[in-house]
Amino acid sequence: MYYYVFQGGLAVAGVSYIEELQQLQRKLSNLEQENLYLRNALKEEKQTDKRIKAAFLAAKDGILILNSQGVILEINDIICTVFRRDKDKIIGRNITHFLPREYGEKTREFLDEMNASQKHSRYLFPLKHNSTEVFYEISASKLPDEDGFVAIIRNVTSYFLEYQKKQKEELLYNDFFTEALDGIVLWKETGEIIAANESALRIFESTYEELTQTKISDYIYQKDEKYISMIKQLYKHKSNREELMFLMPNGQKKLLEFTTKLHSVEGMHMSIFRNISERYKMELELRESKSMLNNIFEEAFDGIIVWDEAFRIVDMNRAAERILLRPKEEMKGLSLLDVLPNGKSVAEDIKPMLLSLKDGEQNRGLYTAAINGKEWSQFEFRNKYNIYSGLSITTLRDITENAVMEEQLRKSSTLNIIGELAAGIAHEIRNPMTALKGFIQLLENEAHSDNHKMYFSVIKTELNRIEMIINEFLLLAKPKDVRYTKYDVTKIMDETLELLQAQAVLFNVQMEKVYEVSPLEVYCEPNEIKKVFINIVKNGIEVLENGGEIKVKLAETKDDCHIIIQDNGNGISKELVSKLGQPFFTTKEKGTGLGLMVCKRIIEDHKGKVEIESEEGIGTTFHIYIPKHSVMDNY
Repeated sequence: MYYYVFQGGLAVAGVSYIEELQQLQRKLSNLEQENLYLRNALKEEKQTDKRIKAAFLAAKDGILILNSQGVILEINDIICTVFRRDKDKIIGRNITHFLPREYGEKTREFLDEMNASQKHSRYLFPLKHNSTEVFYEISASKLPDEDGFVAIIRNVTSYFLEYQKKQKEELLYNDFFTEALDGIVLWKETGEIIAANESALRIFESTYEELTQTKISDYIYQKDEKYISMIKQLYKHKSNREELMFLMPNGQKKLLEFTTKLHSVEGMHMSIFRNISERYKMELELRESKSMLNNIFEEAFDGIIVWDEAFRIVDMNRAAERILLRPKEEMKGLSLLDVLPNGKSVAEDIKPMLLSLKDGEQNRGLYTAAINGKEWSQFEFRNKYNIYSGLSITTLRDITENAVMEEQLRKSSTLNIIGELAAGIAHEIRNPMTALKGFIQLLENEAHSDNHKMYFSVIKTELNRIEMIINEFLLLAKPKDVRYTKYDVTKIMDETLELLQAQAVLFNVQMEKVYEVSPLEVYCEPNEIKKVFINIVKNGIEVLENGGEIKVKLAETKDDCHIIIQDNGNGISKELVSKLGQPFFTTKEKGTGLGLMVCKRIIEDHKGKVEIESEEGIGTTFHIYIPKHSVMDNY
């Protein structure tokens, strides 16, 4: 539909109303789309600003906005941590205020350069954090279309220290390569030598120019199966350690020890050489010496035991195996104190001597023990402490046969002993007999004198003494037959102490008894055992001239009754202890020495033993062991 518009009386043809409306609607739609686009663009710009701000605040590195003079305009939270200040104490101040003095001037120079040329700068500076130096890298760039800069600060302490470490390692490597006492050679895959240090030049008897024109394989003396196997193993495991004979250009042969590692330095292979020709010669000599010493050690007649500071057995020779009746493999690692059985007595035990040793000391003596648990064997021993590197040595020489031979010789001298006994008895009898003769003569001259009673008294005393000596001698010469019965040892001891109580009071001696087991029965001849107890306790009372104490203790072991009689007298030396029990040896003024000899004989007849311990100024202790089982089968 068209219509006409009259202007100045003229009719003008135009568009219809509907078309005009549609055009207006299209324009309106376009405007609305443009407005929506602008709103979205603005929203996106705000979102972008938020993201930028969030990234600015959340960045792990410190970020600063500076003006052209270096004054801080904005920072993120990391900067507060870096500079150890609150945000309001940082913003508005120049960045040089927070840097070390020597870096402040450098920072101003960089800012001037960037203002002039848009230059991007980066440098390193340290800060002190609790006396610890922390290194930071600062990277600054000029802001586009603005009069200012953005700077990023990053903690690079670990990278910086690693860099320093690498630099030191390179210096150390260079020093090691140049100054090393061992020869170091770098070579290519084809075998050509690329570099070598001074030590390598001396080992290969070559100049640097001569060595770098050769291959390592040129110096191998024999390229035999060992050499071929070595090469295969090297390329299989990438490294090896070997010894080979090398031939030098001057014709000299050298045994070299070397270590090779493939691709060890910038793709090159490295070999480190050491001349061991002299060491090899010394090792041969040492092996020969060691072989000789081992032969001497193993073939020695004396048993030799090597032990450490904890007394653990480290080594022993064949003779020691024979003595101890056990193989070396079984003994190694065991304590020597546990392996060696207890001695027959304290005076004949090796263990106290071992325990008393100090650094560098040695001791020796006699050791009597039942190695097989039955028969006594006697050894001469010598202990030496810490002879080498914490190791000590004990040597044992079996002298059992010698001891037995000495005993046989002693027994074979019975006639001589009887002669000595006869001489002793004659001497002991002569004095009382002289007195008897004298008094008899007086009685003959003065038969009716009132003094005859005193003379008869003296005669009786001396005759009793003669009888006692003769009886003891006859008991030793021909022991009488005895019958063994089961009897309580505690009862025998009680009777003994009661019998000697009066004499003890007279000598101001206190007697104490300790019975760990009661009753304690053994097979014995009670009167004979009482004689032993009386003799030993009586001797103890007599040696306590100024009074003292005698302690009697009864105990038991698995097989024996153990009687201990101890006094606190003056004691005697170890040398005199070994003589106790010998005929006519006594420490008493009027003793004969036969009493203790009789005691030992009685206990031996009971298949027991007597051990004596004494120490000067301390006292003397008698240990009597009597088997608990019947000894009838032994007769």
